[in-house]
Amino acid sequence: MILAANWKMHHTLGKAREFVRELLRTVPELRESGEPAVVIFPSSPHLETVAEEASTTRIQVGAQDCYVAEAGAFTGEVSPTQVLDTGATCVLVGHSERRHILGDGDDLVGRKLRAAIACGLRVFLCVGEKENERLAGRSEAVVEAQLATALAESQAFTAENLVIAYEPVWAIGTGRNATVADAEEMTRCIRARLVDRLGKEEGEAIPILYGGSVKPGLLAGYLESGSIQGALAGGASLEPSSFSALYREMKPNED
Repeated sequence: MILAANWKMHHTLGKAREFVRELLRTVPELRESGEPAVVIFPSSPHLETVAEEASTTRIQVGAQDCYVAEAGAFTGEVSPTQVLDTGATCVLVGHSERRHILGDGDDLVGRKLRAAIACGLRVFLCVGEKENERLAGRSEAVVEAQLATALAESQAFTAENLVIAYEPVWAIGTGRNATVADAEEMTRCIRARLVDRLGKEEGEAIPILYGGSVKPGLLAGYLESGSIQGALAGGASLEPSSFSALYREMKPNED
């Protein structure tokens, strides 16, 4: 099980540092040895500080985006190598705000994913449909197309380097949620495409998370069937109290 926090463009450096310290006070078992259970995606200027605070814990740290090149004349961009240099080990790619506000098309998302994996980062690939696409009955087609483009080239995608986050665009930051049935239907679709593309063993091993106005009290319902292996939270990840409540809700479902 994975619980991920996308802080987006929130928090000062001091707030980011104190968040990790408070989370570790609230959930002391995150200091214990074991598989990473939490991933935090802070703003890029704060990556090194958050990674230092989280070192030797079960918290991993990731960037919210990266570019396709390792270096070059790309003002304002951050390369996968630079992300690794901060101590971060993961990166978000294809979040809906990158796709629909900042113009990242499916092809660019795929290039970013492959560049990040080639550098040794674990990629959290976000996929999801807009409301008009859902109303038109095109949810599965949209998500399948996003997956097909991102996973088009013959790269070794595994559970160690790839996580899929299903985030219906119409639910992000709106307070609306996909029903458990809708989320499970979409994750089954995603799982089938992963198996088709990667084979049964790897396709079934890659974690699939749900995101979209994830709040305490709702997460357990999404996890009950076992088709969803965690969550990517936005607003509920900004305070240690609400994020630790999500963690407590997830923990009984951990293997």
